[in-house]
Amino acid sequence: MTDDQDEPERLTDKAELLFRQVHPNWLKDGQPSSQAFKPTPKDDGKLSAARGAKTNPEEAFVHHTDTLGLQSAGTWAVNVEEVEATPVPLEAYGDPVTEPAPDPAHAFIEYPDDRKLVEAKAKILRAKAGARGRLHPNGQPPT
Repeated sequence: MTDDQDEPERLTDKAELLFRQVHPNWLKDGQPSSQAFKPTPKDDGKLSAARGAKTNPEEAFVHHTDTLGLQSAGTWAVNVEEVEATPVPLEAYGDPVTEPAPDPAHAFIEYPDDRKLVEAKAKILRAKAGARGRLHPNGQPPT
C-alpha cells in the first residue's frame, strides 16, 4: 500500500483509534456487519483504515466519500489495543499514501492468510466498533 520505499510504521499507541468506513451494503439493523472488518481479495490481507492520530471521524468520512468518491454509511472505529488483542492478535500500521489521492492518515490492519482467523477477528472487531457506535455522521445510522 505504501507508495514509496518507506516501510509502514507499526502502530504502538494502544488507545489510537482506527477509523473504518462502512459501505451501506455492510449494515445490518444499523450496525456494521463483520464484512466491514474483513479484507477483500484485492486488499491482499491489508484492511484499510484511517489513523485517529492524523485525522478525525468526519475528515476520514469526507476523504472516503468526497475525495475518493466511494460510498459510506458512516465512520466506525476500533483501537490498536483491540486489533492486537487475543485470541486473534493482529498488527496495525501507519501507511501514508499518495495514490489515488494523498492520505497521510492511511493505515492498515494486517490479517493472516487464514480464512477462519479472518472471520473470527472480523466478528470481534465488528462487536467492538458496534459497541463504540457510529462516530460520524452523528446520530442514528441508516438502516
